[in-house]
Amino acid sequence: MADGRGPTDPCDAQPDEYEIALAAHRIEERTTMKVGRIQSRWAGLRTFAPDRHPVVGFDQQAEGFFWLAGQGGYGLQTSPAMAQIAESLIAATPWPLEAATAAQLSPGRFLGQAA
Repeated sequence: MADGRGPTDPCDAQPDEYEIALAAHRIEERTTMKVGRIQSRWAGLRTFAPDRHPVVGFDQQAEGFFWLAGQGGYGLQTSPAMAQIAESLIAATPWPLEAATAAQLSPGRFLGQAA
């Protein structure tokens, strides 16, 4: 399903025409800008892990591959913390979070191999 209520098959995600029009309307409503022709548009895919928590860490089955996924539509809000977590795991800096451990976010948690 492509309506946000369930998984979708891999695809070239396209933004909903209504959402594009609404964004243009809100820009004009709240600024002095006028939106003429929209020349390009983009839609991101929201990824979710089975437990609905982010997936951050090195893949234990693919050497050198680092996961940073599963933000589920909250990427902008979580990006500062995710950047600090990624730095901690890649550069071995102190763990930045009290609310979660590296093992709780590790991609290995789904294979019983948490960080």
